[in-house]
Amino acid sequence: MVIRSPSTAAGIVFFDDEKGLQRCLSSIQSFVDLIIAIDGKFKYFEDDHDLSIDNSRKVVESFSNATYHCYPNLTEIDKRNKYLEIAGTEGIDFLLVIDSDEYAVIDINEFSRNLAKIKEYKTGAPVNGKSKDTPDVYGIKIFEKHFEKPDFIRERYIERIFYKPAKLRYHLIHCNLIDVDDPTRNFTTRKYTSEINGITLYNDDDLRSNHYLERSIQYQRNLLKGEIDAHKKIFV
Repeated sequence: MVIRSPSTAAGIVFFDDEKGLQRCLSSIQSFVDLIIAIDGKFKYFEDDHDLSIDNSRKVVESFSNATYHCYPNLTEIDKRNKYLEIAGTEGIDFLLVIDSDEYAVIDINEFSRNLAKIKEYKTGAPVNGKSKDTPDVYGIKIFEKHFEKPDFIRERYIERIFYKPAKLRYHLIHCNLIDVDDPTRNFTTRKYTSEINGITLYNDDDLRSNHYLERSIQYQRNLLKGEIDAHKKIFV
């Protein structure tokens, strides 16, 4: 059986973040087949407009493999599920989840080789009569710097590569994924299948205005507060 090269996409949501988008998309454009870019403020994010009014859309449309979509006033879970749905309609094998305040450094040879190995294993012979070709979530290394602590850089692995994204959905809280065919399989923070090398993410707030950051912090507080009860159900 001939195993075709895995198809890859990146999913990103954004709102009035042209500088971050330019940096982010420039870092991944050459390494993925498709960029799924979703515009629109999150529900409960305080602002007087629903879609980006800066040059964010122009930035997206300047990349030949990027598609622009607008879904304003959805919850974070619903908005992120949109790019999972779109990836499904496009038949994508692997989806990279990346935010507009992040950028990637990719060793294309190592990254592609690792994805191909996963695809080959997943589509190989069944084990004890059971298919191995199930959705999975993989961790990649990220270095995070936030403006509240400018001298501190956090290094960790985070669940950002999805195999068979069409069969995954965010559920209850923004960091919890389930297999739609088997909801007992869930992937929360630090609960991923394995780690993938060849790609590293970097996160910072350097390109965002203080005004944007103030609204973002308030939104994050509201988001986490609203997810407290659901969080308790998942992590019992």
